[in-house]
Amino acid sequence: MFGNVITASITPFDENLKINYKEFEKLIKHLEENSDSILVFGTTGESPTLTLEEKIQIAKFAKETTKLPVIVNISSNNTEKSLKEMEELEKTNVDGFLITTPYYNKPPQDALYDYFSLLASKTTKPIIIYNIPSRTGVDLEPKTIAELSKIKNIVGLKQSHSDITKISEILHLNPNFTIYSGDDILTLPALSLGAKGVVSVCSHIAGKMIKRMITLFPTNPDESKKIHYQLYRLFKVLFITTNPIPVKYALTLLGLDVNNLRPPLRKANKEEMEKIKEVVQELLTQVTK
Repeated sequence: MFGNVITASITPFDENLKINYKEFEKLIKHLEENSDSILVFGTTGESPTLTLEEKIQIAKFAKETTKLPVIVNISSNNTEKSLKEMEELEKTNVDGFLITTPYYNKPPQDALYDYFSLLASKTTKPIIIYNIPSRTGVDLEPKTIAELSKIKNIVGLKQSHSDITKISEILHLNPNFTIYSGDDILTLPALSLGAKGVVSVCSHIAGKMIKRMITLFPTNPDESKKIHYQLYRLFKVLFITTNPIPVKYALTLLGLDVNNLRPPLRKANKEEMEKIKEVVQELLTQVTK
């Protein structure tokens, strides 16, 4: 439905930290060449610092600017707030929702099931569940995911989990469920377990290579593995500090003026910039040879 490569887009800000729609348009046109779908205001899009009105405007802008499917993120630990955001974002005619597990208050598994099933009942649009325990403090267990996968419009899972064996557990319970790796560096091993693709940060820089790695895997896993190792340093360096600090600086190396972040985040420091620049320039040199 959403392809193999969903780019989790950054949100460009100007020097006054207002949304920079001029650069956003350039970014979307760049991502169209590197992605199958675009996710706006996820973690990479600095969603905690955006107001609902800004999210609505971003969703509308993205839909008007690209023909690719546009997915929007709902991330809250307040069910009423999540319902309100879904109601308002539904009006923008986006193509789907990525819904994050509620953070900090650590609901038990039955409460997590109730949360996702309630939100799914309020829309007919497809939903991808987002499980990222390192940020939320709660882990959606495979049995709960398998139960949620029975709901008609819950169509997939973004799994950002260091324990990759959980993909096996989920697909053992429901072999037909669509799983996306939520970590670029784990995409190749996730594919070997049955995942379909990735919700990617690195596709801002190397989307075509990532897509090729994924599409080659079923018929030519050796070539797919070769691309993985070509991209390995990029996968590492774009997470040397908190996402999206590195990728915003990396995009300036491609000519996009997007290196402003809202507090409490900051720009990449000098040491980080040097490491990112070395890796990105080396990769670009390889690609153009």
